[in-house]
Amino acid sequence: MSAQPLKVIQVGIGAWGYSWIPVIIDSPDWELVAVVDLNKDQLAKASAEYDIPAERTFTSLSDALKVVQADAAVVTTPPQFHAPVVNEALELGLHAIVEKPLADTVEASKSMIETSKRTGKFLMVSQNYRFKRATRTVREVIKSGVIGKVGNIFINFHKAPVFDGYRSTMDEPVITDMSIHHFDQIRSVTGLNPVSVTAASWNPEWSWFKGNAVAQVRFELSNGTRVLYNANWVSTGSTTTWDGDWNIQGSEGEVYWSNNKVVVRTNDLYKTVFMKGAVEVNGELHYDLVHMDFEERLGSLHEFAEAIRENRQPETAGEDNLYSVSMVLGALESIRTGKEVSIKQLLGE
Repeated sequence: MSAQPLKVIQVGIGAWGYSWIPVIIDSPDWELVAVVDLNKDQLAKASAEYDIPAERTFTSLSDALKVVQADAAVVTTPPQFHAPVVNEALELGLHAIVEKPLADTVEASKSMIETSKRTGKFLMVSQNYRFKRATRTVREVIKSGVIGKVGNIFINFHKAPVFDGYRSTMDEPVITDMSIHHFDQIRSVTGLNPVSVTAASWNPEWSWFKGNAVAQVRFELSNGTRVLYNANWVSTGSTTTWDGDWNIQGSEGEVYWSNNKVVVRTNDLYKTVFMKGAVEVNGELHYDLVHMDFEERLGSLHEFAEAIRENRQPETAGEDNLYSVSMVLGALESIRTGKEVSIKQLLGE
């Protein structure tokens, strides 16, 4: 017998937030009981398109809670508004799941984490790229030890999206809005945290973004692994999937992850004979992607609901995710200063 859906209020229905409404509606774990936004036109649009009663649309969270009961809030406002909205939700007795990145500063991120601890309410970041079959498969392959100790990671990401709204006017759109996905995936598949970061960014003359849409970032991770990350949001040629193309090299072989295919090239001849979940093709191991009942944002919502039901911290809890957002903030600081940034110093540890 499936568990009863939990009740949730969505706060923020701008361009990206608007796309969250059908995801919540489709989730078997959640019942959308109200939407909140300062823009009354957006509320009216959501009410009409998604059959949300007008009396379940509000311009403040506190007003919504005078009318409806809820277990949690989904916060999909722009990053600079995450902290005040999330802190209000937690103080009002709601658990909170917030869009990535956690916040736009270390101080704002820590304020939410502290409020979560003080109120005893869970804070989760929707790092939806973790909840993909390929990401999960790569994590399991590395965990199995088939490529030994990870030492080098090379990631190339190329896309050409044309966005309206705040992304088009950001100073560092590809780092701030997109790369958080890949930086969090680095942590997810390796189980390692960042130690330092060096970054540079620029904007080609043909770019349709106001800010820098191309970046190169180098990380050192906690076991000495080095990561070289290249991101391009104004590609005039080939493109990758949204995950990018990855080469993860270890002491005993390599994981190659591209176009939702996971291939292992191992130095040990005998490992190509048989590995669970993989078949040999021309001396390489081609892995089946692991099964997942819920992916992407549905996966985030499912993990959030299960954590509440089981009274445990979610996988991408705010405190843990501080290390993912520090990779973004550290890269931005390095771009600004032209220097290597220590993650410990950035976080004030």
